[in-house]
Parts: sequence; C-alpha cells; structure tokens
Amino acid sequence: MNFIKRIITFQPSWTLRIITGMVSVVAFISMCLITGVLDISGAMAERDHEFTGRNIEAGAKYYYDQCARCHGSKGEGVDGLGPALSYDGFLGKWDPAKKTLGQSARLKAIGWTSSLKGYIEAVTAAGMPIKSSPIWENPHPPFALAYGGPLRDDQIKNIATFVVNWGPGQVTPVATQPEGGAGPQPTAAPLTAQQEKGKQVFLGAAGCQACHAIKGVAAGAVGPTMNKMATTAEVRIKDAAYKGTAKNALEYIREAIVNPNVFVVTECPTGACIANVMPATFGTSLQPDDLGALIDYLGSLK
Repeated sequence: MNFIKRIITFQPSWTLRIITGMVSVVAFISMCLITGVLDISGAMAERDHEFTGRNIEAGAKYYYDQCARCHGSKGEGVDGLGPALSYDGFLGKWDPAKKTLGQSARLKAIGWTSSLKGYIEAVTAAGMPIKSSPIWENPHPPFALAYGGPLRDDQIKNIATFVVNWGPGQVTPVATQPEGGAGPQPTAAPLTAQQEKGKQVFLGAAGCQACHAIKGVAAGAVGPTMNKMATTAEVRIKDAAYKGTAKNALEYIREAIVNPNVFVVTECPTGACIANVMPATFGTSLQPDDLGALIDYLGSLK
C-alpha cells in the first residue's frame, strides 16, 4: 500500500517534468514525420504508376501513327518492312524460376550494353543510316525533331515505354532479324510479260500501292500486305470465317479485288481491318486484260 501511495503522491521535480515533456514532444513529432513520409512515399508511388500508365497510353497512339506500318499493330513485324518487337528475341525471355527477364538476344547480337528502353529511344530518335540487314527494304528513318523527324523527345520516350510494356512472348513474330551467319536470300523468279503488266497495273491504274505493301515494290500501310499473296490466299480459303466461293489462290485473288467485303482480313498494318474501305468497283473500272494481268502478278507472289 505504501508503494501505491508513493506513486499517487509522487511530485516530480521541475527538471524531470521538463525533460519528460521534451521527450514526449520529440516522440510525437517523430511519429508524425514517419507517418507523413510513409504517406508521401505511397502517394508518390501511386502517382508514378498513374503517370507511367499515361505515358504508355500516349506511346500507344504515337506507335500506331508512326511505327505500326512497319512493325505491325501488335509488334509482330511486317515482312520486308520491319522486324518484330513484341517477342522474346527482342524483349528478352522471362525466367519463371528466377523471376527475372533475360537479356535481349537482338541487343546481345549487336553488342548494345545499355538498356532495351534506351536502344528503342536511340533508334527511334536517330534512325539507322544504313540497313541492318538485307532483308529490310529501307533503313530505319529518324523520327526525332532534332534529326528532321516529326516527334518530340517526350513522345519518343513514350513510344519506348509502350513497347517495353508489351513484355516478352506476346506474339508469334512474322518478321524477325536473322541470326548471325544466316544464308543468302533466294533469288526471286523473273516475272513473265503478263505478270510484269500486272505489276504496272498494281502501281498505276489500280492504285493498289497506295494501300498495300509488297516488298521492294510498294509500301502502303492501309490494307494487308501482299507479300506471298498466293500462299496467303490458300490459307484464307481454308479459314472457317471465309464464306466466299474461291477454290484456289487465283480465284480468291479475283474475288478479293472485285468483291472485297466477302472476306475481310482480321489484321491490317495499323490495327483491325475494316469493311468497305477498299472500293468494290475494280471489277468494272479495270479493263478485263488489266484485271487478269493483276491477278496473275499477285498470284506469282509466293
């Protein structure tokens, strides 16, 4: 009882009171500061995540406007125009055991020692003044304002952020950079006189080159590419969504020219293909001989 009474009646000195008060104030301020720092860190992380999302969204727009025509709307690449970007060979392979992303095989092959994002920014900004491979028709052009292109530095950074955000293993690449030591490309068979006439119709009277790309011939980016058209036609005829009447490649090509809405291809260079974009008047606007020559030419692309 005496102990409890002493506690109740204890009268600390003024010095002890001051020290205790100061310690309490310091402890309170410290707790406030720690709580504030944690709140600010969380808010900053959340805000950074929001800004990254906005950068990816902005980069997507610039990518589809400027890059998709050569690299594909999903980064799958376009044969003869540009390599795939959204696959393991470029982005790096994910190791599920180590939970790490491996080095980009493409960057390793060329000896690039900086980051993947830095490489994308550098090539997009300054381009590549010489061809990186004989399989691409043209060297990569510069896109930065400083090099005569249309994009600001922040827009280029957003494109790089968008591409890196794809992550590895997104698509099966259509066109990739060949590995070192790849053999020479086969020489194309020369065109017949009829096929050469069809090529000129493609470039002239029909105006196909404005929308369709053919390696070494045209670089249109509205409709699907015409590379390996004969081979592609055989595949499309077997597609479950195909409702036309063609039985072989040449019949399919004719049908696609004169009645293009019978079968609308799923993917175009800058996104999903849209019906009623291609005119349905070529069956009457082209002379029969010109139409036949055009079909023969496209049928020679294998």
